[in-house]
Amino acid sequence: MLLNFFSIEDFKDSFPYAALGARTCYNSGDLNSLLNDPRVIEKQKRAEFLSKLGNYKHFSVFAHSFVYKKVGEENALRIGATYFKTHYNPKYPDVIGVSLRHYLEELLKTDENQYLKAFEKLAEYDTPVDPIEIRTEGDLTVSLIGLKKEYDGYAVFFIDGVSRAMTHQLVRHTTLNFSQRSQRYVREDENYTIIPPSILESQEEIEVDISGMNQTIAKIYEVLKNLKEEIPEPKFLKLKSKIRAYELAKLHDELSQYVYDLLVYGYKIKREDARFFLPTGRRTTIVVSGTLSWIKDFIEKRNTPHAQWEIRNVAKLMKEILDSQGV
Repeated sequence: MLLNFFSIEDFKDSFPYAALGARTCYNSGDLNSLLNDPRVIEKQKRAEFLSKLGNYKHFSVFAHSFVYKKVGEENALRIGATYFKTHYNPKYPDVIGVSLRHYLEELLKTDENQYLKAFEKLAEYDTPVDPIEIRTEGDLTVSLIGLKKEYDGYAVFFIDGVSRAMTHQLVRHTTLNFSQRSQRYVREDENYTIIPPSILESQEEIEVDISGMNQTIAKIYEVLKNLKEEIPEPKFLKLKSKIRAYELAKLHDELSQYVYDLLVYGYKIKREDARFFLPTGRRTTIVVSGTLSWIKDFIEKRNTPHAQWEIRNVAKLMKEILDSQGV
């Protein structure tokens, strides 16, 4: 039914957001590195990359491409009732919003040959990906990379400099769509852990015997020097017995990193299993998209003193950006 009203051409202005979302999963860099990735910006390589994702049935990234279309009231109601995360609003009774995910999944079920040709068609569209607005606060960066204002709108954000602890809260907003940096495929060797302000600001010192941990770190470091070309020297081995919360947190982070490296390079454990021993606070990047109504629902719930500082800061910057864009 959906195929009677939509074609691949309907998504020609927004499908690159699917490529950017997918590359976020496999890339350790920032937004600038993604915007220089051929699989995001070069039309032929982008189409080939998306085709590969389609072959893997990795459909979730295609939800970042979204369009509205007039299909008649009865058809809009039927499509809205049939397909997951479509968007119907009685205010526009003959309009339905659907994502490229909806279209491709339905096309694959109906005609596999046309499904393959759809990706070939995407190579004809030289659609650029240009950030609309970027705001920062400390290490946090929130970038608006896609925006539709028609009907109930649609926004695509790239968020950097946040912890996985924060994104565990973010993905509870299930009306939105997410593509997050993967610890299964992306090297964590040069990543870092987000330190909460409360830990950074604490001036209290506590007597802690860290000699055992220091010795463990030193021994692992000596082993790693023979296994890995570049391994940073331990920074917190010379701490005194009286240490601040920040120093204790960094010492733990350093030990976690060395354990991870030793598992990967020494024991030849897959990264997807070695990541079990990394801190939840590790820095990550994530693409978030959704209708403006659901984005604003997230902002309303999280831009509040009752929310934790990190997700509150994200919601605050998203609100500032949308206010600036007049939506």
